[in-house]
Amino acid sequence: MNIYSRILRPRPLAAAVLLAACTSATAQTYAPPPAPAAPVYDDGDPANANLALVDRSPEPPPALPVYVQPAAPADGYMWVPGYWSRNRYGFFWVPGAWVLAPYPGALWTPGYWGFVNGVYLWNAGYWGPHVGFYGGINYGFGYTGLGYVGGYWKRDRFYYNRSVTNVNITRVTNVYNHTVVVNNVDNRRVSYHGGPSGIRRDADPRELAARKDRHSQQTDMQRGYVRDAGNNRAQFYDHNKGRPPQAYVDHQSNGRPPEGQRPGNGRDGRDNNGRDNRGGGDRSPDRGDMQRGRDMTPGQQGRPQPPQAQQVREQQQRDQQAQQQTRQQQQRDQQAQQQARQQQQRDQQAQQQARQQQQRDQQTQQQARQQQQRDQQAQQQARQQQQRDQQAQQQARQQQQQQQQRDQQAQQQARQQQQRDQQAQQQARQQQQRDQQVQQQARQQQQRDQQAQQQARQQQQRDQQAQQQARQQQQRDQQAQQQARQQQQRDQPRGDGNGNGRGGPGRD
Repeated sequence: MNIYSRILRPRPLAAAVLLAACTSATAQTYAPPPAPAAPVYDDGDPANANLALVDRSPEPPPALPVYVQPAAPADGYMWVPGYWSRNRYGFFWVPGAWVLAPYPGALWTPGYWGFVNGVYLWNAGYWGPHVGFYGGINYGFGYTGLGYVGGYWKRDRFYYNRSVTNVNITRVTNVYNHTVVVNNVDNRRVSYHGGPSGIRRDADPRELAARKDRHSQQTDMQRGYVRDAGNNRAQFYDHNKGRPPQAYVDHQSNGRPPEGQRPGNGRDGRDNNGRDNRGGGDRSPDRGDMQRGRDMTPGQQGRPQPPQAQQVREQQQRDQQAQQQTRQQQQRDQQAQQQARQQQQRDQQAQQQARQQQQRDQQTQQQARQQQQRDQQAQQQARQQQQRDQQAQQQARQQQQQQQQRDQQAQQQARQQQQRDQQAQQQARQQQQRDQQVQQQARQQQQRDQQAQQQARQQQQRDQQAQQQARQQQQRDQQAQQQARQQQQRDQPRGDGNGNGRGGPGRD
């Protein structure tokens, strides 16, 4: 990795000192520094191109790789999980790393890809006093998809949870143990929110409230990691197929920050000159030594010289050293001016970002006012709806009262009708009783008539019997008379024949 690609942003006070030194130095005539060479692109080779990042993608990012977490290097370092970033050549893996918190109490909210209107948009991470919404993505090592459970700040000290964070207790003493149970774990290692197969979880009230906090962007160290990963062919998904060779960065100090470094000093593990503290870099020989070697002839090198000639050569060497120092001072002045211009550009960029942030804040305020207006309209509509509901309830009560009155009238009419029906039934029963009495009387009369008829028939039979007996008596009488006549007739032949007065035949 080119060491000059990791030059840190100079602090404003240092830039002011350098500008003052430039203005107070003796005026020198020198050519302006050459313009920096433009980066050379090699027809699609990302290893040699420092391309700008893109914040939208037509395709989702790959799945999160599986990797281990290095041990925390020292107190005050926060774990920043790795993620898939993107430039013109595709997705590349930005390794996870321990980063010194920019100020005490700072917590990192990871960025995430979110599906919106058919494309995947990048939502950048930020530093703030609370962990906000990061898409519900389980980045691991304390970032479970909701908040951060890897530790907490107490005043200016960060306490690490050893149950989820890799901590070497010989380097970090602010530790504790708390078992974290994660429910509904998504083992698919999805790295984006929304879309056909993404994480589907909305921000909760705590995450929404964290959006209103004051936020800080990535530190210089984080931007350096992104830049290095974007310049490394092996970190691209097209080459590693989801298994990046550098999934995480082990801290350069091997456990200890530079002397006196605490959260918030802005050094991020580098010295003030922007160089890494690892050492071992190539060092070029001193240009004064090289110049002195060139000024001496081969015969003069290593051979004693006369005192006067020696003094002349020493004076020449001092003059050359003075000229060399002057040139070095000019170079330092040029570098200071260059750094001042760069600082001015960064300040202008910061001002532009501040203006953009102000515009975003104004837009946010405008959106908040619009939301407030919508809320007021919703409240007004709710009140109107409540009034309509009250009117509807009042109408319903009136209709209910009217219906109750109609029901009461109907019930009263029904009772009256029931009474009339009961009276009619009673009259019908009374009429039925009278009819039954009449029928009973008729039956009794019929029985009496039948008895009278029977008695009449019996009397008639007795009369017939009497008549029959009379006829029989008459017949017996007739028979008796006939017998008497016959007897008389028989008795007549028995007379004396003298005609003495007894009747003969034909006489009585």
